[in-house]
Amino acid sequence: MRSMILIAAIASLTAGAAFAQYDAKQDAKQPPAAQTQPAAPAAAAAMTEAQAKAKIESQGFTNVSELKKDAQGAWNAKAMKDGKAVQLSLNTQGQVNVQN
Repeated sequence: MRSMILIAAIASLTAGAAFAQYDAKQDAKQPPAAQTQPAAPAAAAAMTEAQAKAKIESQGFTNVSELKKDAQGAWNAKAMKDGKAVQLSLNTQGQVNVQN
């Protein structure tokens, strides 16, 4: 199940990059008024608990527990890495930061 979520996440990121390249070529052909759309918000802020856990595990962490989202949209958890227990956060930009 976790591997399917991880595969789906990777596939969506890959497809997003392909569309971003396509859009850049199309934007060059459009008048400036059509290019004023704001950038999309960070995807990590909208992650489900399962997606956040999969993202953390993809960075080499195991035994992810006590996963909770804070008021700013970051995920906080306890996990293991290289045999050591760590406290970590997954920020709204999708970056995993160890707090120990």
